[in-house]
Amino acid sequence: MKVAVVSIGSFDTQYSDYHIMRDIILGLLERGHEVNLIQKQYLETPQYPQQFEKYLKGQLQVQNIRFEKKAKADLKARYLADLSYYKQACTLMKKDKPDKIFLQSNNTAFFTVFYAKHILRCPILYNEQDIFPENAFFAGILSESSPVYKVAHALQKYAYKNATALSTISDDMKSTIVTRYSIPADKVQVIYNWGHEELKAHSDEENVFLKKYPKKSGEFRVVYAGNLGKMQNVELILETAALMKDDQDVSFYIVGGGVNEEQLKTFAKEKELNNVIFVGMQPPEEVADLYAAADVNVIPLQKGLIYAALPSKTADCLIAGKPIITCVDNGTAVEKIIRPYGIVNTGADEKRLKTAILNAKEKAGLCETKGLLEKYFSLKPNVASHCQMIEMMK
Repeated sequence: MKVAVVSIGSFDTQYSDYHIMRDIILGLLERGHEVNLIQKQYLETPQYPQQFEKYLKGQLQVQNIRFEKKAKADLKARYLADLSYYKQACTLMKKDKPDKIFLQSNNTAFFTVFYAKHILRCPILYNEQDIFPENAFFAGILSESSPVYKVAHALQKYAYKNATALSTISDDMKSTIVTRYSIPADKVQVIYNWGHEELKAHSDEENVFLKKYPKKSGEFRVVYAGNLGKMQNVELILETAALMKDDQDVSFYIVGGGVNEEQLKTFAKEKELNNVIFVGMQPPEEVADLYAAADVNVIPLQKGLIYAALPSKTADCLIAGKPIITCVDNGTAVEKIIRPYGIVNTGADEKRLKTAILNAKEKAGLCETKGLLEKYFSLKPNVASHCQMIEMMK
């Protein structure tokens, strides 16, 4: 069977779903399928994961489409550039028609879904990683009454309704697709994302992050690593740090970058948060050491956003085996699955987050991360689920 995999990004650069796309493609190849990868090309010489080498020009064909990145703030230019990319991808699939299509989450999915259904007449699995425009709505960027929201919602609903099959990465996101887009529940399969299982953390003595940022004697380190944007609610961590200024052995490491970075640094400076250390983005290959260097990893989101996205860091934090605190809406499906494993959810409440950090410091609540990882966030069974969905489409 020939499967076209249409990527939102490129293996030229590391991006959040790099390992997800790599592992799904490898899963298809190992099951004997031919794969035609269509991806953006940023560099003069395209780059591919080392694991692809034995398949290239054989089972695995790659078609690269030259793509120029647009400024993050220029949403219109980014949208039109992406639409042009997917139009070119569809033209390539018309010339070399696949048996099945796997389409990675994107904001212009309606076009590829329309083309697959009406022009190619080919089954298509749409994998939703981040629900737009719901993410912008929950983050307070768009209102439900705005024309942009209404148009984007209608186009996304078309994609969901007309795709042959749908997968998404959490039960809360499935709930959004079912309730806010009127899609039958049995059409949507939940497959949680896995982490970088190929990367192993070093011992504390050899930990790359700890070598860069050594721990003081008796220090208890709280780590947030990821995007510093409007949707992550990193402000909550700083507000908690302000409450814990007198806990001199507790430090807060904010690792990453994004549009809110300067605003967060200004807040920390104004509040004289000497217990907060900002660290820039770290190399992707060091992610295991980064999360393992924490005494507790914190995963926050803006209110409501858990219904539109699940932070990609979740599985990597589980792999690290350190205590985890989530700060998402109470009563969600995610909260229900993590609670039996000792992971505390505080919601967007800095006082509850402070208490949870102090409890973790005193070892009052230990996380059983391995069991949660194996049940929901494991590479092999979840890759197999993606492959089986593709194989079963008609």
